[in-house]
Amino acid sequence: MNEEAQEPTEPERSIKATSRPKYIVGLDAHSRKQAISVWECTDPWNPDLYMENPKCDISKLKDYYERNVPLDSITIIEASTNSALIKDMLNGIGFRAEVVRADVIADKQRKRKVCDINDARRLANAYIRGDIDEFVWTPSPEYAEYRDILFAYRDAVKETTRTSNRIWAICCRCGFDFDIKAGDTKADSIREMIKQLNITGFIKDRLEMLVRDYEYYLSRRDELERKISEIVLESKAMLALMQLPGVYQIAAFATQVIVEDARRFPTASKLAAYGGYAMIGNTSGEEEERSKKKGGTGKPLDGDGRRDLKTLYCEAGHTVLNCCGEMEIGKWGWRLFYKGKNKNKVACAVGRKLLTYAWHIMRGDPTPNRESEAFYKRKMMRFYSELGAKRMHELGYASAKDFAEKKAELIYGKLPKVTDAPKQIIKKR
Repeated sequence: MNEEAQEPTEPERSIKATSRPKYIVGLDAHSRKQAISVWECTDPWNPDLYMENPKCDISKLKDYYERNVPLDSITIIEASTNSALIKDMLNGIGFRAEVVRADVIADKQRKRKVCDINDARRLANAYIRGDIDEFVWTPSPEYAEYRDILFAYRDAVKETTRTSNRIWAICCRCGFDFDIKAGDTKADSIREMIKQLNITGFIKDRLEMLVRDYEYYLSRRDELERKISEIVLESKAMLALMQLPGVYQIAAFATQVIVEDARRFPTASKLAAYGGYAMIGNTSGEEEERSKKKGGTGKPLDGDGRRDLKTLYCEAGHTVLNCCGEMEIGKWGWRLFYKGKNKNKVACAVGRKLLTYAWHIMRGDPTPNRESEAFYKRKMMRFYSELGAKRMHELGYASAKDFAEKKAELIYGKLPKVTDAPKQIIKKR
């Protein structure tokens, strides 16, 4: 028998912390220095301060955790710019880390006494007391890159619009009259106007500089839009979202990238609220009963949620009303309009309904019928022309019709054709 004493081995760093960790770590995240407060929570009613580090350099964070922080712990990180990066870093070395909203401790601090280590203590104690009921969801590395692409596209669109507005403001102030055009035609029309009116001095330099900026942001926007289209082309989930009327490649890409996993929303209404479609509730006294007697609560949206998602689906709602009135959702929207509802509110209601449909699609629920098949094929043919025949030939699609048929087959192929429906037999009395 071997009598040699074996030294105890350290636990695997890839082992996750238990559901009820013994140590709670509050981490106030910043770009360079992190404030760390570790509490021992054997008795939740009387937690003891285990150790603290008010200024831990982010480059030494891994080494500090491996040497000082027990593995049986959970780290509570306040949501900030690099909180997702720190969470992934700690998860990579075996520590459990979660991100919480910044307002968890917002009402517990005073601006005259801002201190990072105090905030770290408050984060840990908020978790110990049970004040934190949910964690902030963080995207996967792949979708984090997709989000960067989406935000870059959004910024390019904003800068294009702002530069165009600046050009318009200068022309209005100086009394220059020209046709309102968009895209490359706008830049050409401005240069032609400068030449015809013989504009000189600083105004000429200013307009030429803005035109160059406008062309740069326009090319940047088009470049990012093409990149997004390439990603959508390779993603079955994003192509499936495009069966929704009014939802094209940008909206489909944004929806999938922002949501990523629809299972984190237990119901479609939860996703709608996340997308900014939650109404203000007022159940005080008899207010709700009086509102219902008048035909509805009529409350505005509360303003929370993702504004970018709300904007995209409000635009989709307008598209449905203007271009898809023959579809069921379009008929539903026009019925609301003819009942006296404001068109913008109707478009918002249609957008909310589209977002709830998107929840079902992202969950993998089957398409119920072939109502949108013809519309989806037309959308795919337009998508084909935007990417170009040369690129599509490289991918093996002979024509726009071939591309549309193959993509539609993936969604509608298992559904019975309209002509295959059994004919009703009318019996004579």
